[in-house]
Amino acid sequence: MANISSLGIGTGVDLQKMLTTIMAAERAPLTAIENKISSANTKISAYGTISSRLDTLGTAANTLSSPSQMSAVSASSSDANILGASASFTAAIGSYSMEVTQLASAQKSFSNTYASGTTFGAGELTFSVGNNPATNKTVQIAADSNLTQVSSSINSAKIGVTATVVTSDDGSQRMILTGEKSGKDNVFSITSSTATPTSGSSLTAFDTTTPGLIGSTAQDAKMKIDGIEVSSSTNTFSSVIAGLTLTAKKTGTVDITTKNDAEKIKTSVQAFVDAFNGVSTSIKSNSGYDSVTKTGQALTGDSTVRTVLSMLNSARTNTPSSLSGATLKSLSEIGITIQQNGQLKLDSTKLETAINNSPNDVTNLLKAYGESFSNTVNSLQSTDGMVSNRINGLKSSVTRFTDNKEAVENRLSLIEKRYRAQFTALDKYVNTMQTTSGYLGQQLAQLTSSS
Repeated sequence: MANISSLGIGTGVDLQKMLTTIMAAERAPLTAIENKISSANTKISAYGTISSRLDTLGTAANTLSSPSQMSAVSASSSDANILGASASFTAAIGSYSMEVTQLASAQKSFSNTYASGTTFGAGELTFSVGNNPATNKTVQIAADSNLTQVSSSINSAKIGVTATVVTSDDGSQRMILTGEKSGKDNVFSITSSTATPTSGSSLTAFDTTTPGLIGSTAQDAKMKIDGIEVSSSTNTFSSVIAGLTLTAKKTGTVDITTKNDAEKIKTSVQAFVDAFNGVSTSIKSNSGYDSVTKTGQALTGDSTVRTVLSMLNSARTNTPSSLSGATLKSLSEIGITIQQNGQLKLDSTKLETAINNSPNDVTNLLKAYGESFSNTVNSLQSTDGMVSNRINGLKSSVTRFTDNKEAVENRLSLIEKRYRAQFTALDKYVNTMQTTSGYLGQQLAQLTSSS
């Protein structure tokens, strides 16, 4: 009997094509599952884009909610090399004549000059910072310590005074003691407690009452603002004029001017408008319906994205409670309006006019709406938020569909194996019958010819 190497050889019928057709019908459920997986992944991708746009909107809203990040006031100095200036949104508009008369400095004291290798007797050095006994700290000095070792002991104690040894060209050494903080209240003094050393020099040489311990005392920075003298322990004046920070760099006279600066607010507001429109565009492009082709997008009919837009529009239209008694209450009052296509539009001229007329009212309005949008975005994007839940639900569906797909594929493999076995058996059987038929035909033909 002939061997069957391919379906249909024995029967003369294309059993392979028949098997392919049958399996195509059997694969219909698998195709449906694959389409569901593809659809879910497409939705996940669309939601990923929307989620990214929401993050951008949240960042823009956070900027609006923080007036310090978009100050509507700027400060300028006629000579920043003498006095620098910066303003927060609370600074008043105006100009000032200022004279820096003294810079702040820390105390700096110099020891006597000693030959290299000079040692000192054992004892204690007590440091008092700000002439306040409560700040007294004592440093133990070991016997026969040289100047470098004395310096190291002082620094290791971390008492608010640092010590540095300087060696001159002739090998002699001096120790420089420097206060860590500037300002007259941070002056320091040193007293020693030691017996007459059996060897080396006495620690009394470091007492601040010793004539050899010379240097400069700690002092405050001083300047006059329109003739009124003010002082600061550092070279930064941050509380003499509300909302204004001044940094003294050298003595001299300058003019400081504060004025409205709308650009920073306009940039922040435009970023917010663009971010809102980015979310709106992503949602609409992924949920639209073409009535001509009668085809929808990945999220057409998806209720979650409709709710997202609804919540964002509620944040836009509902007046925050913090603005109940405010002069400005709506975004439209500063030039932010909604268009027929659902996109926001900024009228920069109207916004700038509002800033020039009342910068504090503008920043308060933006702060309130910034917080409202920020809270809305956070609720959508949180771990158990609407968008996060939707994405997680779709991912779970993909996992479930994938498991079903594997089960169907295993079942189809068994079905194809069964059909192939049956067709092979049929092929063999028909082939056998054809062989038998041929043999019988030959025998009949021989009988007929012999008779």
